[in-house]
Amino acid sequence: MRHFTFILIYLSTLIFTLSAGKTVHHINKRITTKMALAQIKALLEVKSFMRYAKKSKPMLMMEKEPNSTNKYYCIAVGVNNFDQFRTSSLYFVDSITGKIFINDSMNVSNGDTWHLVSLQQLRRWGKSAGWEKPHIFIGGKLIVVKN
Repeated sequence: MRHFTFILIYLSTLIFTLSAGKTVHHINKRITTKMALAQIKALLEVKSFMRYAKKSKPMLMMEKEPNSTNKYYCIAVGVNNFDQFRTSSLYFVDSITGKIFINDSMNVSNGDTWHLVSLQQLRRWGKSAGWEKPHIFIGGKLIVVKN
């Protein structure tokens, strides 16, 4: 009976240790700088820009990395000619989930300067006529704001 109890306790401890180890490993998994740059480089929008701006030396540049107050990698896509980098667009990669966002600079709600929208939202709204004009979102709809 003692052997059975010992084996039962040993197996329970082993199972608990292994499952705890997997949980800790999963929590500590983060997107690295290299992974974030690769994600942005693989986007269709970025590939298209790279082909379009080929003569102007297009490139990606890491603007900011995550820290204690910011969970996003900020990656600039632009051209690097005439010894100066000019940003065409900024992409943000969540360092935990890997989700990609872009700043909606024409969103005028609440006076905030940063309005991150997901890549899916960009692909949905980016082709609409109101995207390039000052706008807000109400109930999931893009509403152009008149001055």
